Amino acid sequence: MKSFSLYIGMLLLLGVSGVPAAVASETPGVSALVQTAVVQQRRVVETLDAFGTIEPQPQHLMEIAAPRASVVQLLVPNGARVTRGEPLLSLTATPESSVLYAQAESQAVYARSALQHTQSLFKEHLATRDQLGAAEKALADARANLAAQQMMGGKGPVLLHAPADGVVTVEYVASGAQVAAGTTLLSIAEQGGVYARLGVEPGQIARVKNGTPVILSEVFNPHITRKTRISQVGGAVDPATGLVDVLVSVSGKHAGGFMPGTHVAGIIQVKAIRSLAVPRSAVLDDARGGYVFIVKNGTAHRVNVKTSADDGNWFAVQGDLHAGERVVTLGNYELTEGMAVREQTH
Repeated sequence: MKSFSLYIGMLLLLGVSGVPAAVASETPGVSALVQTAVVQQRRVVETLDAFGTIEPQPQHLMEIAAPRASVVQLLVPNGARVTRGEPLLSLTATPESSVLYAQAESQAVYARSALQHTQSLFKEHLATRDQLGAAEKALADARANLAAQQMMGGKGPVLLHAPADGVVTVEYVASGAQVAAGTTLLSIAEQGGVYARLGVEPGQIARVKNGTPVILSEVFNPHITRKTRISQVGGAVDPATGLVDVLVSVSGKHAGGFMPGTHVAGIIQVKAIRSLAVPRSAVLDDARGGYVFIVKNGTAHRVNVKTSADDGNWFAVQGDLHAGERVVTLGNYELTEGMAVREQTH
């Protein structure tokens, strides 16, 4: 009986002090494998993408009109670059214009003869000074009318020249067309006088202000870029596009390379701040708001944060964080407060 009791006691002693200790020593601690990055102090620029076209500014758009009824001959093609003084059109008088010129020429001849006669009478004291003045004015008016008829092509073909360096944007008539006086013949966009018309979604337009920085680039040649600013924000939705127009100045030194009709892309910088920042993948969200996990001594710890600017890769954040701390960027969805982790940095 005593030997049996001794045997049971030895088993109990081994069960308590030997077997569990051996099993526990063979079971590793549970930990999560994560990737981390360093919390940084950096400038974060949030942007909007917009697309549009280059258009002439109204104050730099010049129209050439026919001074009187004429037959038109175009000398430059649509879209051509022209220099100041370059011939654009040749105007030939219509039969009616020729008649008006002949009448003006006849009036000038008559007025000159009348003045000579009045001058002779005035020397003989047979005409008054007022009569002499009236004859002189009549000749001046007749000469001015004749000069105008000559400029308008009454005597022969007249050339109309480019008033400034620019681009022919529209030709409203074809060669050989007979037009009435005042008919618009073509339009020229003065060199450097253009702007970009971009479209912004209505839900984003409140973030865009006059003076907001923009980087413009050609859609089909992204190497051509210009840094400029918004000059005007539209106040209505364009029914054709469903977007709000935003005008971006590209005049003067910024206009080189951007011709009217060019398709452009705009990166609008709606917010730029210098702040603590973390990679976008580090920020999670739940009912308590935004948060990240930082790693200290192999353990994950939750830190609540508020995000602001977002440049597509980094979030500017506010919270109990410090530059240089390591924040979890991959594997953070599986973490809980205090969980042991193994890091892979990047």
